[in-house]
Amino acid sequence: MKGLEEFNAAYKKKFNTDVLWVAAYSYDAVFTLVEAMKKAGSTEPARYLPELAKTQYKGITGFIAFEEKGDMKNAAATLYIYKNNKREKLTVIR
Repeated sequence: MKGLEEFNAAYKKKFNTDVLWVAAYSYDAVFTLVEAMKKAGSTEPARYLPELAKTQYKGITGFIAFEEKGDMKNAAATLYIYKNNKREKLTVIR
């Protein structure tokens, strides 16, 4: 993922350490909520949650949008295997 590679490089340059693997997902989660709050003009859940449900956010980890029941649209899980202390991607499940 290009956005993720750029995020990792910028983070390492600024803080001189590797980013934790969860950082980009946390970053996207926070900014998805921020966008919904901006659209609602409020930090009150009753006002921003309806906006969150309609959110379409281009994040570092990919495009974020939600289905009617609140599940992520086109969500993915990536499976890895470790061989000789090196991580290899097995598959991506959608």
